Amino acid sequence: MRVFITSGRTITQGRELYRKDTPAYSRETSRCFIHPFDLLEIGAEEGDSLLLSTVAGEEVFSATPSEDLVPGTIFIPCGPHANAILHADTHGTGAPDYKWLEGTLARADMPPRSGWEVLGEQGGASCPQVPEPGGDESGSTTFRDVVCPLCGCLCDDLVVQVRGGIVTSVDNACALGSEKFLSRSRLCTPIARNGEAWTSIGFFEAIRYAAEVLADAERPLLFGWSGTSSEAQCIGIRIAEEIRGVIDNCSSICHGPSIMGIQEVGHPGCSLGVVKNRADVVIYWGSNPIESHPRHLSRYTTYVNGRYRDNGHQDRTLVVVDIRKTDTAKIADEFLQITPGGDYAVFSSLRAIVSGHADVLPQTIAGIPRERLIWLADLCKNAQFGALFTGIGLTQSPGRYKNVRSAIEFVAELNRHTKFTLTPMRGHWNVNGTNQTFTYLTGFPYGADFSRGTPYYNPGETTVVDLLGRGEVDACLIIGADPGAHLPRRCNEHLATIPTIVIDPFVSLSTAFADVHIPVACVGIDCEGTGYRMDSIPIRLRRVLDSDLPTDEEVLSQILHLIREGARSCATEHAISRDAGEMMPRALL
Repeated sequence: MRVFITSGRTITQGRELYRKDTPAYSRETSRCFIHPFDLLEIGAEEGDSLLLSTVAGEEVFSATPSEDLVPGTIFIPCGPHANAILHADTHGTGAPDYKWLEGTLARADMPPRSGWEVLGEQGGASCPQVPEPGGDESGSTTFRDVVCPLCGCLCDDLVVQVRGGIVTSVDNACALGSEKFLSRSRLCTPIARNGEAWTSIGFFEAIRYAAEVLADAERPLLFGWSGTSSEAQCIGIRIAEEIRGVIDNCSSICHGPSIMGIQEVGHPGCSLGVVKNRADVVIYWGSNPIESHPRHLSRYTTYVNGRYRDNGHQDRTLVVVDIRKTDTAKIADEFLQITPGGDYAVFSSLRAIVSGHADVLPQTIAGIPRERLIWLADLCKNAQFGALFTGIGLTQSPGRYKNVRSAIEFVAELNRHTKFTLTPMRGHWNVNGTNQTFTYLTGFPYGADFSRGTPYYNPGETTVVDLLGRGEVDACLIIGADPGAHLPRRCNEHLATIPTIVIDPFVSLSTAFADVHIPVACVGIDCEGTGYRMDSIPIRLRRVLDSDLPTDEEVLSQILHLIREGARSCATEHAISRDAGEMMPRALL
């Protein structure tokens, strides 16, 4: 049976993001949401094993019936199982087709594998042993107004209870954020891979290994950065410049195409506070914030009172445009179900309607009747203040950055009549910060290549999926991200063949490909740091725990110091050899 495959976040998958060493994460990422009619057609039932096959490979999933999908469409949660069947072609943008895959579906006899088994087939190691956390039940402390280091919302009203050096409860946080604070999937000391086993090593030994690997590499890659502080990102850029490597962040695989669209036509944005206080029309397009940013609606858009929106939801109209009826779509005032890949056509049609050319449009555009688009255009045009939030449903499907460009041009057309803004729904808590620091220090928001001595930027060439997919990289440092869980199979297979260093507070699936994993203090929990909210507002994160682990800044500073010391040593040795050579007969040189 031929099917269309799309992937995305689920609330359960999000809860397990910082528990990837547990079976619960693998159970969720191996689920396959399918319309009951399709299950009936292939003679399967809920819980049966299904084999999804694409040009990149095949993987077994567990069937979960869902009437939110149209027949012929399969939805799978983000994770190692989804990426095992994902190709590494980014169409020159850096972002693979996470939202757009064609494949076949059939029944299978074998059960789904765990995420670690999937990565083991790609060359990864087994999951390391996670020590039990220490601490006692004494010394209870309550921290208020804590910033959540989970998603781009950076909610700053959390109440965290700490007892015996361990977080015991988190109030006001969403299910995703609280689970990060409560996670116990952390290492105490660096570990090194020894065949299929793991060995504990010292911090200096681990840091020295990382410095030597990066300094000796011809094409090193420093990837991630979206889960660490802006201060650490600045040091990372200095390392990349020192070793003439490539430094890329998570934008390249999520909202990089949004940035490309913004680079072409600008960004009509505003702060989330302005949306909260003024917006009477809110549109989520290709985004499902209930499962990706659970408090976005209650803090900034729909279920919150604003200065000029005293009655919250009653003063606003919520519209969702998506290819399936998501949980966000179910609570929306209006839901427009669009045909996959039809975003560009719909935005172009809306622009035509707003500019007075509705009569030239066909009766149906990308599955949406023309009358519904005329209604939406009139709603936006007559809004007092409108806010359009775009998700990766636009950036990881056909059209990519042109979808975002068309959305911005639609907003620009609306601004001839009213006030409308556009904000990309940024995922990681500091992924926007990477774009700020990278642009400030290199001139480019991501994918900065220092191999020429000066920064060079070309999405599709200097971005992580393309570099790993082509096998160019000969060493990799991973920090503040988990490519093992989110990059295509071919990229992970290459990671398994090169020296790889992981710097992360938590055990991640990238640990499977690491030669060395260096545990660090978690920004926003164990140490302070600066992050940028999705609307580019910088926010200072505080710490609630005391930790003996070094921070990202400290580890990176040591790596940079050792690299520079090695460079100076080599320069000194070269100078001595040159001076000695001038005194030696040429025949002996």
